[in-house]
Amino acid sequence: MNKVSLWDKAALEKVLMSLLLIVCLFLSINSAFDGGDFDVYLEAAYKLYHGQNPYLPPYSKNGMGYSYSPFFIMLLIPFTYNYFITELVWCLLSFWFIYRSFIIFERYLDFRFMNRISYMKYVILLVVLSFQFMSNNIGMVQVTPFLIWIIFESLNLIHAGRNILGGILLGVGINIKILPVVFLGYLFYRGYFKALAACIFCFIGLYFAPSIFWGYEYNLTLLRDWWVIINPTSKEHQVETGIGTHSLVAFLPVYLSETKGELLFKRNIFNMSIDSAIIVTNLASLCLVACSLLYFRSNLFIREKFKVKELWELCYFMLLIPLIFPHQQKYAFLFAIPMVAYILYFIFRTFGLYKNLLLYRFVVFTFGFVMIVYSPIHGSDIIGGDLFKLSQHYRLITISTLVLIPISLYCNPQKLLSLDIKQKNK
Repeated sequence: MNKVSLWDKAALEKVLMSLLLIVCLFLSINSAFDGGDFDVYLEAAYKLYHGQNPYLPPYSKNGMGYSYSPFFIMLLIPFTYNYFITELVWCLLSFWFIYRSFIIFERYLDFRFMNRISYMKYVILLVVLSFQFMSNNIGMVQVTPFLIWIIFESLNLIHAGRNILGGILLGVGINIKILPVVFLGYLFYRGYFKALAACIFCFIGLYFAPSIFWGYEYNLTLLRDWWVIINPTSKEHQVETGIGTHSLVAFLPVYLSETKGELLFKRNIFNMSIDSAIIVTNLASLCLVACSLLYFRSNLFIREKFKVKELWELCYFMLLIPLIFPHQQKYAFLFAIPMVAYILYFIFRTFGLYKNLLLYRFVVFTFGFVMIVYSPIHGSDIIGGDLFKLSQHYRLITISTLVLIPISLYCNPQKLLSLDIKQKNK
């Protein structure tokens, strides 16, 4: 019997998978000990159960307040008995959420052109480019992986004709954290009216669900206090000058007007007033939303027939989330990874055909350059704390994410569809 070499393809895959699982377990245990942001959620559930308003001080976790829905608190109450076990399970589930999201992502694409080695290269590259944001989510015990899964799972159900169930699932996600609300625009434009109605009714129902346990009036009080915290028109969400926040609200005002950040280095290119900078930022956000029409490229209420084009649209809507919502931190840019995964797929699929085209080579080079900011190289442990702070001071994550938009427009799925047609006709 021949011995299986360590470098045998199948054996290598098993080794890599085993190492990945060990890393996932290690990160989960380490993060559960620290607690991260999930301590804040569990503390809010504990406070509500014991008759205190979870949106008001005192806060025990470094002065951090709770900013999610009352319904989410209600769900967490049974899990406040042991913070470590709850957070360990949540971290492990977060890895499963991303794995399941990738499985759904793959269904929109044709990977038959890749051999086993090419597919492994694609997956490894994707793991590397998502590691910084994924490890940040695990380290802070965040809900972003859950929201990405709930978006992919709900839209997978909707595209499979299970509109009501898909809409309800999306409504749950929007209620917990408002970010997936951008997909209501997608459902409306593509004419998924049953799913849209189910989503809205589910959201409203969960909005008032805590009234069953705490009464209608107290639930309204909780909702008002929640709105005070998340209100996008509040002063603290109009301009964000400190290190650690990203998105257009954190990026444009500091380049358009003179502001004081945590570092002394100048950022502003123009000298607009703060009020003018806020107006320009709001207009820029609206322009990014309007850019979705460049991805739809069809009449209103017409459903997309091609899966790869459908995925391209969904990836753009996910990309919008960390850009147009205020007070986004590094972990939120995990929402941009589906677009990174699509662009990587496009490059793998077309490189042999287009590599001699000057514009194509420029696009690939630009993509590789901006991915340095997405890669683990851009971590404070590698480039050092000072350089990392400087990169955040100048909002490099937001800038890199904005550059993904023209790159993704160049990587139009129509090129992939044309390539498929040519190959079928050979």
